[in-house]
Amino acid sequence: MKYILTLCIGLFFLVVATTPVSAAKLRVRKYTNAASGVSYSTAKLSRSTNSVIVTFQNLGSVKRITYALSYTANGISQGAMGTVQTAGLVSDSRDLYFGTCSHGVCTPHYNIKNATLIVTTYLTSGQTNTKRYRINM
Repeated sequence: MKYILTLCIGLFFLVVATTPVSAAKLRVRKYTNAASGVSYSTAKLSRSTNSVIVTFQNLGSVKRITYALSYTANGISQGAMGTVQTAGLVSDSRDLYFGTCSHGVCTPHYNIKNATLIVTTYLTSGQTNTKRYRINM
């Protein structure tokens, strides 16, 4: 019985060892750096100024950028939007205030919820990149 069990185990390993094995494709990732012309945007909440500071970098191959900030304040939908014309710019930034301003007087909004910033970058190559930020108050 021991002999038959040893023979079966040996045959099993012989069959397994001679069976061809296929491996998964090698995963190749493409990395891009700032010099390649891809634009980057960052968004940072500034509690001291009650705003979101959006920074746009590496704008060499960018035609224009649009942004839209939306949120609710005291249950009322609010927002701010705009466009950055990037001709001749390397970087730029915007300070998006959670509130309203008129004639130099600004009034902040309170109880802000569901704040979202969407930045859309239009490249000179025709590509469009969209990035969404969720802003936690």
